[in-house]
Amino acid sequence: MIWLLILSLVVLIALFVVFRVGDAFSPWMLTAGVWLAILLMFTVSGHLLYPLGTRFFTCVALWVPILCATAITTYYALPSQQPATAPADMATNGLFLRFFFLISVVFTPLYIYEVYQVVSMFDSSDMIYNLRILANSDYQLRGQSVLKYVNAINQALFIVGVWRYPNVSKPRFAFIVVANILCAVAIMEKGALFFMLVVTLFVLYQKRKVKLRNIAIALVMIFFLFYGFNFIRSGADDDNAHTLLDFLSIYVLSPSVAFEQVQEKLTDQFGSRTLAFFYAVGQKLGLGHYVVEQKLQEFVQVPIPTNVYTVFQPFYEDFGYRGVAFFASVYGVFTGWLYRQCQNGQPVCRCLYAYVALTLVLQFYQENLILSLSVLIQYVIIIGLTLQQTVRFSFSKPKTMNP
Repeated sequence: MIWLLILSLVVLIALFVVFRVGDAFSPWMLTAGVWLAILLMFTVSGHLLYPLGTRFFTCVALWVPILCATAITTYYALPSQQPATAPADMATNGLFLRFFFLISVVFTPLYIYEVYQVVSMFDSSDMIYNLRILANSDYQLRGQSVLKYVNAINQALFIVGVWRYPNVSKPRFAFIVVANILCAVAIMEKGALFFMLVVTLFVLYQKRKVKLRNIAIALVMIFFLFYGFNFIRSGADDDNAHTLLDFLSIYVLSPSVAFEQVQEKLTDQFGSRTLAFFYAVGQKLGLGHYVVEQKLQEFVQVPIPTNVYTVFQPFYEDFGYRGVAFFASVYGVFTGWLYRQCQNGQPVCRCLYAYVALTLVLQFYQENLILSLSVLIQYVIIIGLTLQQTVRFSFSKPKTMNP
């Protein structure tokens, strides 16, 4: 089964390359490439984990062709337009840009200080380990405090800044980069650093500043960087110290094995896990009493402990294989449309696709688009206001006419 899927994905990628259907960051190339890499890795180091079952292979066989086909169809069904301006010439709204930058300047130190306050309540000798626990918990700081929104603001400003570079304020952009790094280090969160790296590589590739060869080299360097990051983070616990091959299994292959332990959940609430965002909104608006599923999952042994279950998990839990197939088409239509708008030079879509490309890269890890819809909405609002040109404000004095 595994070799049949690998062969199919190789043929799929070969067809894309031969007929030049999109570039390396198109939804179909990212999807086929990610799952091909996962299957090839299983042939090398999969013996460290429990064996895969037919459920995982069936979902891959459904997900990849449907997503690729719908994304390509949507992309080519929409009109193609030549971008009016270069990415670096994106016009920004100065008022909103300064407003969000000011929030970043004020909120970022407060956010880091609040994290420090929480961690300092425990043994200072285990500070790094406690940061790790905080990053993987559903603590109030991450769920209720208004300071949590500074992460979305910093990341949205980073995306805009990378696209507009070098036509940006260098000191302001440098602060945004540092703010993103500090927020990531504050809770030992590798995902935020990976976000910055993938966004930068994507934008540079779109600007024809780097080639695929350079991206491959950068990814290898990133892997060793994250391995060192994980080693430091788990240094307080000798049981969590892993070899390089163990690290590969934990963060790349274990979600696929964990998915084999997921069971369909038959509940009275339709799409309880997939539509958790909408139920949460309905609950806050007083539209009803709903069960709001938490995004963080319980740990399972594979035999390494993990609590992520690939992009298939919420769809399979709620709707089985039909859910995986249906939401593959939803992903395909949405990413195909967004990718077309990005290639057409639409500024907001250019910025949003940089984030969506990251979710496609991480689809082997967990679902980061529908379950994290609140984050996408925050990006839309922040980036939309920062780049919009319709509403503008002027505080200059009106000119008076000479008598």
